[in-house]
Amino acid sequence: MTLSIHKSRIGQIVSRHVVTVAPETSLLEAIAIMAKARISCLVVAEKKKPIGIFTERDLVRAVARHTALGELPIRELMTSPVVTIHGKVNLFEAYSIMLSNKIRHHIVVDSSGRIMGVMSQSDLINVLGLEYFVEMRLIEQIMTSNVMTIPLHLNLGEALSRMAVAGISCMVVVDGKSPVGILTERDAVRLVSEGIDPDTVLIGPLMSRPVLTVQLGTTLHKAALLMKQEKIRHIVVVDEKGDIAGIVTQTDIIKGLEGKYIEALKEIIREKEDVFRQTAQELLDKTFYLDNILNSSIDMAIVATDSDFLIKYFNPVAEKVFNQSPAAAIGRSALKLYDMGSAAGAYLGRALKIVHRRGKHDFATEITRKGQTRFYQGTLSSILDRQKKLVGYVLMLQDVTERREQERTIHHMAYHDALTSLPNRILLGDRLAQALTTAKRNSTAGALMILDLDRFKDINDTLGHSTGDALLKSVSSRLAGILRKSDTVSRMGGDEFVLLLPTIASSESSAVIAGKIVRAFRKPFFCDGHTLKVTASIGIANFPEDGDDAETVLKNADIALYRVKESGRNNFQRYTSSE
Repeated sequence: MTLSIHKSRIGQIVSRHVVTVAPETSLLEAIAIMAKARISCLVVAEKKKPIGIFTERDLVRAVARHTALGELPIRELMTSPVVTIHGKVNLFEAYSIMLSNKIRHHIVVDSSGRIMGVMSQSDLINVLGLEYFVEMRLIEQIMTSNVMTIPLHLNLGEALSRMAVAGISCMVVVDGKSPVGILTERDAVRLVSEGIDPDTVLIGPLMSRPVLTVQLGTTLHKAALLMKQEKIRHIVVVDEKGDIAGIVTQTDIIKGLEGKYIEALKEIIREKEDVFRQTAQELLDKTFYLDNILNSSIDMAIVATDSDFLIKYFNPVAEKVFNQSPAAAIGRSALKLYDMGSAAGAYLGRALKIVHRRGKHDFATEITRKGQTRFYQGTLSSILDRQKKLVGYVLMLQDVTERREQERTIHHMAYHDALTSLPNRILLGDRLAQALTTAKRNSTAGALMILDLDRFKDINDTLGHSTGDALLKSVSSRLAGILRKSDTVSRMGGDEFVLLLPTIASSESSAVIAGKIVRAFRKPFFCDGHTLKVTASIGIANFPEDGDDAETVLKNADIALYRVKESGRNNFQRYTSSE
């Protein structure tokens, strides 16, 4: 159903399902919640009233600032005060507030200031019924003329500092007046995650290059298509001499989707309704207006059919998604879109039955071509005339591959150690709980070992943290090579590792494996040009023999480790209550 942008209120369409956390919630726990729920933001609340918001962008900024995540509470990184809107605000007003405040999420509240829901920029665009259209304007009409530039000889630390102070998402690297590269927020996250010291390296070798440019006079539509094809979020505008004239970002293009412009497009469609209503074919024939609207959708594949599901319109994005030309697709059944997979016909057949009952069906699908898989969010909707008679269908697919990759990255960060990529404390806790439950249910046994590197601090103090980090990575690889795939090697921080063996043959088996690990450490490690001889101390607790809950098992393994260190290190010991 088409919504009136001026009359429809946010309270009518906002999702009532809101994920909230307390301000004391640890950052790692918050990231885990976001990853599990597949959401882009968390509302930080007290007594059902919002006091802040934490988004994916906040997480990226924290990583760029070298913030040590650890057990940092979310209140330290949330955005506060948070912009809220009343549920009675209409769509046009909500979108205007987003633009003026340069935000992507609204927390919707009632008259008492209590949380009603969360409305994102994507939600607003989706409910309008028209997906992301770009006017045929020239690029200089929306570009930012004041471009921050930096020279090649600047170090990365100073560059990131300037970016943070200016509150911008990218800077152009220049040689004289000519652009030779670009440094973005995404580059900053990548470089910091690779362990590069920002204060010791120059940006020249690290910047993204070559920088993609377009000349003044280029249409916005052409620039947007180029950015989509190259999978970039920034494009530099140059004059005829090749000097920088401005820069355009995805945000600038999104601003082209303004409420009044959408309303104008809807008015065009309403004016053509009397033509569309005559027959299904006339409804879906390409008119000048419909062709212009659908072709300007730069990231949405749109397929329109008649009431018999025969394709009548196939936009340029659909050509790329389904690898078919309009000439090959138009006139054929949409059930023949074979690139959606061998079960596409049967699946769309079931989707049609759902649409007959509900008018709309949302789904997720994937398309693999030449070994590369792309993921899509799709919608199949019915088209009704003024007499509510079915005259056709519209199938829309939006590529969400990059978003899925971002969600996967956040999920990995929430459950894995940043240095070694081993499972962290949160993931170990989940697996230990599962192992204890399985052991109790099946009357089997398992083991947990805590391993410390002997005198690891001496290596950090004498050779530096870089060599220490390299050693920790080598230790991780060696441990993983010794244990089974069903076992877990995790890092708790520093030089402490926890090894989980969910099943063992007997109570002596864990001691046999620990002995094998101690002997394996007799072989030196080669790190950063150094030959390092490092020994390990291991404390063992078997379960359920030495405890049937996580806290007890961990405590007893730690007691056993302490006894190993007291007796001279470079050994292992099982927990015994008699000592």
